[in-house]
This record gives sequence, structure tokens and C-alpha cells, in this order.
Amino acid sequence: MNLPINKTYLDGLVTFTTVAEQRSFRAAAKILGVTPSAISQAIRALELRVGAPLFFRTTRNVNLSEAGEHLLAHMRPAMELLTAGLNAATGLGSKASGRLRINVPRSALPLLSNRLLPDFFLLYPEVELELIADDDLVNIVEHGFDAGIRLGELVQQDMVAVRLTPPLRFVVVGTPTLFAQHGRPVEPQDLLRYPCIRLRQTAHRTRPWEFVVQGQRMEVDVNGPLIVNDVGMCVSAALRGTGLFQMPLPQAMRHVESGELVTVLDNFGMETAGLSLYYPGHSQCLPKLRAFVDFARDRMRRAFEAADYFP
Repeated sequence: MNLPINKTYLDGLVTFTTVAEQRSFRAAAKILGVTPSAISQAIRALELRVGAPLFFRTTRNVNLSEAGEHLLAHMRPAMELLTAGLNAATGLGSKASGRLRINVPRSALPLLSNRLLPDFFLLYPEVELELIADDDLVNIVEHGFDAGIRLGELVQQDMVAVRLTPPLRFVVVGTPTLFAQHGRPVEPQDLLRYPCIRLRQTAHRTRPWEFVVQGQRMEVDVNGPLIVNDVGMCVSAALRGTGLFQMPLPQAMRHVESGELVTVLDNFGMETAGLSLYYPGHSQCLPKLRAFVDFARDRMRRAFEAADYFP
């Protein structure tokens, strides 16, 4: 259904977005300079046009309905684009400010903290950075994020991607004690007789263990006593001898150099695309995002050290 664009309709969308962000009709009325009754009327009119309730209200709470969640997911980027356009028209479009929401895998947080954050805040004090650690592959537009960070091979084709790290080589690690007990695997298929720690990548999928055998990509469906959705816990379990774990070499280096972990099957290591920062194409005009993209790309040029990947 195509809804006509008119002032009343646009006013209703602004009202809806304000209520959704504040989770309060009264707070929205105060921000917009109208009465709570006017807010209620505007929302009722918009709900009639949409054909579904947008909020569920109780005496204490205002929560979005399913229809409201979908509308808000589309309204946030639209409102930001409108704001950017207005700022540009008044000569403020080049100023990086406001909240920047980025969805990142948990394992990338130390890298961002060590390599980017302190100096970024010094250069752009008016940008508020919100990092949401999430190992699930989410739709950043539907979930209200400005950008995301993932391995390059996982980035959707319709996104603009900026490479942050060089390709990552994955290694299998375990404790010296574990290998003293079980011996060392000679080829990837040998892993089937070893206890392995698996990383839960999505609700329905664990991360496959991948190798290169005679120039061909190969997956091994490993088994073991532990499945975890947090890389840090997987590493901790490997350090305690719970099982073998496959992880990027830069993240393993500190423990390998200390002798806590040993790598095996190095000749079969799989190399994957490095981490990329990605965002919807229409967002590139937003100054806060442009500032972060340019800063991250510049800072990631120098060689990486093992310390970059740890708190």
C-alpha cells in the first residue's frame, strides 16, 4: 500500500520516531512542544494509515509492536539522512557529531580498543561511539546500526566494505599436556579423534573448521565436550586443556610465544579475508560515519602486533 506524502503524514512519522526513542508519550510531547493529547492523536492517525498498532501502552510502559519495530528500523536511517541534509544546507554538514552505533564480533573489541578508540575520541570529541558486541550475523539496517565489523567473506554484497586488517590465517591450538596425552594430529581428518572446542556462530550453526588440503578447501566436522558462543571463553577453555581450538594466528600468538599453547597442522592452515568495516551505501554522507571510516582505514595501515588483539 502506497501512503500519500503530505505534511500530516510526515508530522506523524516524526511524532512516532520521537515516541519510539523516548518510550514515552509525555516525554515526546515535551520535546516536540505539544500536548500529550496531540501526540496520542497523531499516533492514532498514523496507526489508521498503517492498519496496525504501533505501540503497546500500559500505565507504566510504552513498547513497540512488531509493526512499530519495522517502521522504526526504516525511520532511523531516513531521519539521519534528513538531518544530514539539513546540516549541510546550514553549513554544518561537515561536522562529525552524534551517536555512532557499530555492531562488532566480541573478538574484535580488544583490537578496536587498542588500535582506534583513544585517539579517535581526541579528534572527534562530539561523536559518541556505541559498540554492540554480537557474534550473530544481524541485519545492521533493521537493527538500527550505522555500521558493522565482520570477516570480509561474511559481509553482504549490497554493503560498502572497507578492509581493516590483512587476511587472517587460522591455526589449531592446544596445550602441550593435551598433545602429550593424545599425540599430535598429522592431517585435518585426525582431528575427529581429538576433543575440540566449537564456536557457536549463529543460533543454528557452529563455525566450521576449515583447511586447505592439496590446494582444495576442506571442512572437518569436529566433535568435543564444549560449544560456546564467545571466543574469549573458547580460548580460556583451550588454555585449561579442555580441547583443541581453531582461531586466527594473531590472537593465538601471545599464548604460543609463552608456551601455553602449541599450534598443529600449520601446513593446512586456511587463510580468510580479514576484518572489514561495512555500512549501507546511503550512509556514507553522514559525517560521523565518514570520520570513523577514514580514521579506521588510516590507523589500520601499520603492521599489527599480538598486543593489538588483547585487552
